[in-house]
This record gives sequence, structure tokens and C-alpha cells, in this order.
Amino acid sequence: MERVRWWRIGVILFVLLLSVVNIAPTLPSFYETMFGYLERSLQEPEGLAAPVILDEGLEFQFGAAADGSADDLKRAYRSAVTTLRTRGKSIGLEDVTLNAAAAPIEDATRVSDTILMAYTDPRGRAAQAVIDELHLYGKIPTSLGWLFPQQRIQLGLDLKGGVYLVLELDMEEAQGQLLAELQTNIKADLRERYSVNCREVLPPDGTTLTAVIKPNSDWGTPGDTRKPDTEAYFAGVENLTIEPVNSGNAGADGLVRYRLTLDPTQLQQQEDQALTQVLEVLRNRIDAFGVSEPDIRRDPSRPRIIVQLPGAEDSSTAVNVVRTMGRLEFRMVQMKDGQRWYGANDPPGLEGLPSDAELLFDEDGVWFVVDRAAVVTGGEINRAGTSTYLADIVVTLRFNANGRRAFGQATSEHTNELMAIVLDDRVISAPNIEQPILTGNAIIRGGFTQEDASDLARVLRAGAFPVGVKIAEERTVGPSLGREAIVRGARAAGIGLAIVLVFLLIYYSTCGFFSAFALLVNGVIILAALALLGATLTLPGLAGLVLTIGMAVDANVLINERIKEELRTGKTVASAITAGYGRVFWTIFDANLTTFLTALVLYMFGTGAIKGFGVTLMIGIVASMFTALFVARTFYRIFESRGRTRLPIYPIFSGPQS
Repeated sequence: MERVRWWRIGVILFVLLLSVVNIAPTLPSFYETMFGYLERSLQEPEGLAAPVILDEGLEFQFGAAADGSADDLKRAYRSAVTTLRTRGKSIGLEDVTLNAAAAPIEDATRVSDTILMAYTDPRGRAAQAVIDELHLYGKIPTSLGWLFPQQRIQLGLDLKGGVYLVLELDMEEAQGQLLAELQTNIKADLRERYSVNCREVLPPDGTTLTAVIKPNSDWGTPGDTRKPDTEAYFAGVENLTIEPVNSGNAGADGLVRYRLTLDPTQLQQQEDQALTQVLEVLRNRIDAFGVSEPDIRRDPSRPRIIVQLPGAEDSSTAVNVVRTMGRLEFRMVQMKDGQRWYGANDPPGLEGLPSDAELLFDEDGVWFVVDRAAVVTGGEINRAGTSTYLADIVVTLRFNANGRRAFGQATSEHTNELMAIVLDDRVISAPNIEQPILTGNAIIRGGFTQEDASDLARVLRAGAFPVGVKIAEERTVGPSLGREAIVRGARAAGIGLAIVLVFLLIYYSTCGFFSAFALLVNGVIILAALALLGATLTLPGLAGLVLTIGMAVDANVLINERIKEELRTGKTVASAITAGYGRVFWTIFDANLTTFLTALVLYMFGTGAIKGFGVTLMIGIVASMFTALFVARTFYRIFESRGRTRLPIYPIFSGPQS
């Protein structure tokens, strides 16, 4: 007879307690009173320090969070300002501004390692009383917060409802931008730095540019420096392969040509840079629209970005945010024969346009011949908002110092001419410049509704996409459909579990109770692990949960049947249990190991729902191994320690067994 090892019971109780704590709902009032309203990471010593009371308000200073990456500081800043706004409103503060930002939509464009919170308190409380009522910091160490997690199991898009978008980047445009930049820089550098008469750099043929040079009379002679300087310059351009035509000598037309081919590594760098910039702009835009818990990530296998917006009921706003490139430009409308060059009919052919001009249209089909070069762009905007002007809803802009100077100069030099306001290569409006505008302020009139104007202002504040973006896939899951999926999935899991439990109790009698208890513990552990790890439960994940129940039953059936076989050979209860577990261990281990490796592959190489299925399956396999080989085994040990000579492991309808 083997003595019960009480530490095993202690481990089981600890795991059960930890699991129940992570599954059971925590009352917000209890959690926030004990742990404070700031997220845990910001309450650490390196997070957000306690405020300093100033005449202007309360000043908060970030600790080590400000010394990390820009993304870390941005995340910490947005979390802090969101909490401060929410708490300030809840305790009755008015006119709350955070670093001079009066509204949440302005917070997305500000990042700083300090936060100055100014406010008006109608109740006239002292600053320290306001700090106490904000209750930002908890009463007990944040290291104990895991015992009472605030965030429970997160539901995926298919269970909670929301919008799912897959965005594809136009990498040909990114490549074209890179080549166009090189095309401009090469011509300017050769002319200005080396006094080389570079006639032109021909547009790219694939990934190859051709530089055309009018050589000087001593080109290529022993005393000439321009040819070696030119070739040294080309060789110094990173990731550019140079191929002299005719050995770098003049051809029959008297011109020298060099073919310049972009290295594939440079194209890959351009792709990575474009993806990173688009991700940043997307996060800024979606944060400005106040979407909670957005999931924006890069597809590791191709130049795609996956956007999930849980809880969003309509995809139209999200799609508009993504579809708008946000490239705002102010361009001068050219003059022809002393007249403004635009019209409603008979647009000029492209071959009749000057090299520095471009033909654009507005939404009514009116065409404008505008300068290719912009006076100012959206990148020089400091602020964007909405207002009314002559009963119209308009978007108001304020330029930075460079933009104000360029805008003032252009409006001074082109009085009584048209300036086209261009958004994503479409003319929004083309107002007449009545007088110089030197204040750095401008408005955009385009027949906007209030919602359209607000959306455009947010997009302009967040910035423009560096390359073209198109929506490759779009799905909207309604919240009612998500609730129905949860109900059906829970019903299926509940019915399956109930049938299995009844089978175990009938077919294995008292020992079936051991297996049934282990099975229930298995389900509790899986749900607790999902909550503790912050994993997202999706519909395939729910299917994985049901699958692991079946796998856990399989292990328990193998154990019970092996023990039966040992009893039939005449062994004692203790010997049969020990031999049964010993002989079945490797069978269970091998079966679960192969399944675990399969789930690991799904997690590593899958995306979205497939990844969720893999996570749940891996957690379930580990939990089923623990419950079958440890929890149920502990019950058997307790049973055999009581000196029983007969093991109730046979069906209850089979009668007494010898």
C-alpha cells in the first residue's frame, strides 16, 4: 500500500484556485479600488510617476518608459491620457486638457514624456484631493495583480463581432517612388556637385534607370576628372549597380549613357520601410477614431496588413479610413495665354502638357492643369479640425513654420490665380487667391457633411500613406452572429461533456468519477490558461476546446482499461494501478506529443483563426496530460492508501467482480 503524498493534493488545489480566480469575474469596483485605474505597467517605478502639483494643473512624468522605443512611449502615453480623461470626467472635472489637447481625437497626434493635466473643478477641491479621487495608483503591489486579473478571456472577431480587413500594399508604387527619388537626386547631384551636364535620367525600365550625359570636350582623357567623378558617384550610391554603355564613352549621337540597376536588397528594404510606415499611419488613424483594442499586424508571408476591429458594427467608416490615402497637396493651377488653365469640357491631351504640369479632375469632371510640384503638403500640417464658413462645413488647417513660409510666398506671388487643393490626386476645390495669406491658416471647402469633414480632419492629422493601399478582403461579423456562435459552441461543448461524464460514471463506476473530475479540471485549466496568457478565443479555438475534451477522455479510457487488464491477471489493487499507469504512460505521451507538434506548426505558420485553433489545442494537450497522469493518479493513490482490496472500475450494470 502506497502512502498519499500530500504535496500532490496541494499542487492540485493550487492549480484549481489559480484557475478559478482567473475565470471567475472580478468586480470592477473591487479591482480598481485595490489596484488603481492606471494599467499595471504604468504603476511600476519606471512607469508614470505620481503627479507634481503646479499652478497650471498636475504634471505627470514618465520614467523608463520614456527611455525605450518610440512605440513604447507612444503606447504608454495613449494609455495614460485615456485613463486621465476618463477619470477626470467621472469625478466631475471640466475643461480637461492634456498637453493642450482638449479632445480625445487630438491625443493621437501628441506624444511626450510628460503630461500636463489642466482642468476646471466646479467643486473647488484642492489639488491633492483631486489626485486622491482620481485613484490612479493601487493600494497593494501591482505584482499581486495577476491574482485578480482585470482582463478576462478575450473573444475573437468571430465571437464578439467586428470588422476584419486585409490590406495589400502597392509595392510597384513603392518601387516607383524609390526610382523617382533616385532619378531626381542623380540629375541634381551630377549637375551641382560635379559640374557634369546630365541631360536627363530616363524613366525606369523595370528597375533600371538610364543617365544621359552631354560630355565635355576632354571627357575620358587622362586629365579629365568628370568621368571618374561620375562613375565614382554612381558606385557610391548604395545598392545600385552601374553598367556603362559603350564603356562610358560617347555614342554616335555624342551622348554618354549609364544604366543604373537597383539591387533586390534595396527593393526589400523599401518594402519593409513602406510596411512599417503604413502600420504607423494606420495605428494613428484608428486610434484617432477611438476603436477599442484594435489588432493591426503585418502578414509575415506577404506585403499585407491585417486589421481587426472588435466591436465595430459597420465596416463603412473603417473602410473609408483605410481607403483614403490622405495625400493632401496645395498646387498652383497653371496659366495659358494669360488665362487660368481649366475647364469643364475638352481637356487637353497629355502630349500637350508641359513637363512640369499634370492634368487632374474634380468630382464633377472639371479639369485643371496644375503644377507637378506642390506648394505645401499634408506633411506640413500642424493642426486640422472642422468649422463653419459662410454656412458651409469646412476643414480648417494650420501649417508649421516651413509650410507657413511656403504658403505665404506662393499666395504673395500668385495673387488672383487659382490654387488647387488636391486630395489623393483629386481636386477638392480650387479657390482664387484674393490676397497673400501669411498667417499659416487655410480652409478646405468641398461640400462636406459634418461626419465627412471630421473624418478628413482625422486622416490629415494621422498622416498620409507612403504607398497605395487597397482592400483585398473585407468581412463584417455582427454582434448577434457572434453571440449565436458562443451559445451554439457552449451548447455543443456542454452536451458533449455531459455525455462523456455520464458514460464514465456508468462504465467505470467509482473510478469513472476520478476520470470525470479530472476532465472537469481539464476544462477549467484550459479556460484559465487562455485568460492568464491573454489569448484570444475564436470559433476555431472553441472547436479546439471541444476536441481536447475528447482527447482527455481518450487518455482516461486507456488508463482505466489498462488497470482492468492488470486486475484480471490477479494483481492487487495497488499493483494493478501502478502497473497500469506505468505501461500506458508512453502510449499517452507519444500520442499527445505528435498532436502537440502539429498544433505548434499551426500556431507558428498559421494566421488568424488557424493560429487560435493551434493555441487552444496546445493548451488543451498540456492540460489533459496533467489531469490524466497527475490529477486522476492522485485520486487512485488516495483510494489505494485506504487499504481497499477491490477496485470499483467495472460497469455498474455488470454486477460484482472478483
